[in-house]
Amino acid sequence: MVEWQSDDVGSVYNYLSRGCQICRQGAGLVLFVTGKCGRSCFYCPLSEERRGHDAVFADEQPVQEIEDILAEGRAIDALGTGITGGEPLMKLDYVLECIRALKQEFGPRHHIHLYTGQLPRREELERLKNAGLDEIRFHPREEDWEKAPGLKEALLDAKSFGLEAGVEMPAINAAPGVLDAVKAADAFLNLNELEFSETNFAALAARGFVPQDLGCGADGSEEVAKEHFLQEGIKVHYCPSRFKDAVQLRERLLRRAGRVARAFDYITEEGTIVHGVIEGDLSGALHILQDLEVPQEMYSQENGVIDIAAPILEDISKELKSIDCNISIVERYPLEMGLVVERIPL
Repeated sequence: MVEWQSDDVGSVYNYLSRGCQICRQGAGLVLFVTGKCGRSCFYCPLSEERRGHDAVFADEQPVQEIEDILAEGRAIDALGTGITGGEPLMKLDYVLECIRALKQEFGPRHHIHLYTGQLPRREELERLKNAGLDEIRFHPREEDWEKAPGLKEALLDAKSFGLEAGVEMPAINAAPGVLDAVKAADAFLNLNELEFSETNFAALAARGFVPQDLGCGADGSEEVAKEHFLQEGIKVHYCPSRFKDAVQLRERLLRRAGRVARAFDYITEEGTIVHGVIEGDLSGALHILQDLEVPQEMYSQENGVIDIAAPILEDISKELKSIDCNISIVERYPLEMGLVVERIPL
């Protein structure tokens, strides 16, 4: 009897592909290569910024050239990359170029997996493998879940080239054809909790789905996964929507913060950075810092402000206020011009 196994964020699983293992460490770069797609899945959670637009993002960073992707990988010390969309294979040549660049930059151990709603031809799979792809995940159309035509063959073709192969889909209802194909090909199955977003809320609600009281997951999605997909002989993993915030995003932020934090920055448990900010009479502020013998590594002047260790700023706040400086403690994301989460004036 197979049983759901629970981890610290409520995920239930009994199999994790290499791509998922890296994701759980927050060590995976998410490469969004296009928002274009030939489908109109009612549950698609893509934002208006991305859906239908031929835009590229590395994690949350817009991409103009492949070097931007590599820079993001270095910033989070990425152990792997997941290529997604839209439909990535609509830009196959670009995807191949990205895979080669990532492998050249980070080495052969940098794991790369790709999501696709297509069933690629053997020659396409061979090109992907030769470029350096390690894992592929198919997303069959909802109308094909009953019989899944061609899915078993696609999984077997992918495996014949040495790719780890599987299926990834939302847990909405039964999909006997998908289960049969996964089992016959000895592939893996990733089930995602159905997730509400601004762009799919109306479509999900129209079909009777209800959001959870906390979070953006849909009530009943996990129960569907347990009822219809938990079978002997199936390598299955269920991922709740809250996992991305509770683990994946936090771990990625922590990895980035560890690489970009300055000597005076404080890294929180959530991966954000806390420091003090001095604005106003910077010349006068620098004189005060020098007179008080504040170590130079504990502050930095750039972009028209002085960033400084938060505890030091609190200690010298009276002196700085005496020359009409505006001072505050900020918490922000560890990104260039990172979004400020909170600002506390002193």
